[in-house]
Amino acid sequence: MTVQRKRRTIFYFEDDVDCINEVVNILKEQYDIILAAHWPVIKIKREFPFDLVIIDLMIHRFSIDESGQEVENISFEGISWKRTGVDFLKRIRIEEYVEFGFSKDVPVIIASAVVDYNVKQEAHNLKISHYIEKPFTLGEIQEVIRKILAK
Repeated sequence: MTVQRKRRTIFYFEDDVDCINEVVNILKEQYDIILAAHWPVIKIKREFPFDLVIIDLMIHRFSIDESGQEVENISFEGISWKRTGVDFLKRIRIEEYVEFGFSKDVPVIIASAVVDYNVKQEAHNLKISHYIEKPFTLGEIQEVIRKILAK
């Protein structure tokens, strides 16, 4: 017997707990949300792939999680924290994290305050579905997610 999911699952790669809480509060009624920027959550083997990934480009080395504890976030040797999201996306596209639910073709939204043209172009070259600049409204992110998942 095949197990089927009832709801779509979104992975949100973000280190700002305030931004996480706002977005999760509006999405949790419709979607299953997995959020983190640190390895213990990312490197969990999953039965089903994510339906959508939202990535912040700038992930600080340390941040505070929802319980108020300091956590060490993902970092890649030789990569600035300002580019962690781009490198994470590159690794998704070359299938480095398939066993953790990240298929190479998963739709990706970049949600970031980075306005650097070269970084944006690099993200677009990695076949993102949408780039939304922070600060964004909750309505904006809901609409973008709805349109992408409707395809």
